[in-house]
Amino acid sequence: MSSSIPSSDGTEIIVATSQSRLRVQFDAIELRVAAGPDAGLEVSLGLPTVRIGTAPDNDVVLSDRAVSRRHAEICMTPNGLLLRDLNSTNGTFINEVRITEAYIPPAAECKLGYSQLLIRQHVEERKVAVSRQDRLGELVGGSERMRELYGLIRAVAATPTTVHLHGESGSGKELVARTLHTFSGRSGPLMVFDASVADPEMVRNDLFGHIKGAFTGATGAREGAFRHAHTGTLFIDEIGELPLDLQPRLLRVLETREVSPIGSDKSTHVDVRVITATHRDLEAMVKAGTFRADLFYRLSVVPIELPALREIPEDIPLLAQHLCEQLQLKCQISAAAMAALQDYAWPGNVRELRNVLERAAVLCGEREIGPEHLRLPKGMMRASRESDPVAEPAPAAALDRSSARAALDRSSGITAPQPGAADARVHLKGMERQMILDALERNQNNKAAVARDLGIPLSTLKRRLKEYRISDDE
Repeated sequence: MSSSIPSSDGTEIIVATSQSRLRVQFDAIELRVAAGPDAGLEVSLGLPTVRIGTAPDNDVVLSDRAVSRRHAEICMTPNGLLLRDLNSTNGTFINEVRITEAYIPPAAECKLGYSQLLIRQHVEERKVAVSRQDRLGELVGGSERMRELYGLIRAVAATPTTVHLHGESGSGKELVARTLHTFSGRSGPLMVFDASVADPEMVRNDLFGHIKGAFTGATGAREGAFRHAHTGTLFIDEIGELPLDLQPRLLRVLETREVSPIGSDKSTHVDVRVITATHRDLEAMVKAGTFRADLFYRLSVVPIELPALREIPEDIPLLAQHLCEQLQLKCQISAAAMAALQDYAWPGNVRELRNVLERAAVLCGEREIGPEHLRLPKGMMRASRESDPVAEPAPAAALDRSSARAALDRSSGITAPQPGAADARVHLKGMERQMILDALERNQNNKAAVARDLGIPLSTLKRRLKEYRISDDE
C-alpha cells in the first residue's frame, strides 16, 4: 500500500508501507570531491541550501587552502541546483567558466580552489519499520495512522530537513514538533513561536531580535527566537498567519542561515532546524497571492499530515486514559461514556477531548463518568448524522466554554466538508456568535482578554468578529 503527498515543486514525496515498512523519500544535494586535498569526500544533505568553505560552520568543510572561509553555496530550486559564489578570493567555476551564480548542468564539473566537485540532486530514501508501539515521545495512539506517523517522525527526525506539519486546530502539531526535536539528537533547545500575533513588528522583533536603541523603548538587546534556538529546533506555529511583508525576511534566514537583528547591519550565523505548522491550505494561499511560492517551497521539503481525532476513533480509549492520568483525574469512564466519546465528531480534536474530560470529572466527582457528564452537542454525534443528517444541535445556552472553544478552532481551520453537516455548521456558527457576545460582555469588550478567555489566538477572534459583524458596542 502506498500514497503520495504533492510537494511545492510539482513532484511527489512518496510514503509507502509494505509488510510493516515505511519509506519516505525527499530531495537532497549530493556532493563528491573528485580531486583536491579532500578527494573522496562524499556528503548527502537534505537541505535547501548547502554552504561550502573552510570555516567549521559550513555544511561541507574543505581543507583546500585556495578555498575561502565561506566560498560558495548550492541552492535547491524548482528549476534545478543553483551554484552561487559568495565573493570568494579565487572564484567558483562550472566547466572551467567562472560564475557569480549559475544552474549546474547534468554531469558538470565544478571547481573551487584546487578542488574538483561533482554535484547533483537526488532522491534520498529513509526506511523505518512501522512499530507496534502505541506511543512515541508525547504522542499517544496505536491506530495505523498514528503508527505511520511515528514511522515518518523517526525517518526524518535526525535529518536537518525542514518539516511542515498540516492538521486541524487541536490535532497536536506542537506535540509532533516536540517529538521530532526529541529524536533529532540536536543539542540546543526547542523554541516555539506563534506567528499569529497580530502586530507585524512584534512578530519581526520576536523572530529576529533587536539591538539596544533599535527603536523607542529598546532599552536592551533581544536575541529573538532564531538565535535562542541555535543548535536546536525552531517550531513556527500558524505559519499561514505570517504577514506577507515578513515572508521574504524569513526566506532569507532559511537560505543564508544568518539573522540580522533589527537595528543592526551585522548578521549572526544560526544553526537551526525549522519545523512549521498550520491548519490553513498554503497551496491555496500561494495561488491567491497571500503566501510566497518560494517560501512555501523552502518549508515543504517534507510535509506531514496529522490525522483529525474523528479519523482515529480507535485511539480515543487510550488517549482518554492518558489525558486522565496527565490531568490527575481520579475517575473512571463508563462503557457508555466511552462509546459516546468514540461516536463524537471532535471538531476541536484532542484539545477538546481534554476539556470535555476535565469538565466531566468536575461534574461527577468521584463517581463513574457517564454520557450525561460529557455534555457533548448532539448535532455533532456520528450516529445522529447517520440517522438524521440535519439533526438539531444543542441550543446555544448549553454550549459551555470548552465546546465553544472547539467550535472556534474548527471554524478557523480548513476542513473537508462532512456529508449532511451543512445545516449543523450553520447552527454551530450561531452558537459561536452567541458565545463570543457572552465573552465580550464578561470582559468589557477587551479583545485580548476575550481571546484568552476563549483560548483562541487574537487573530482568530478578530476574523470571527468581522465574519459575524459584531461591533464593539453590540
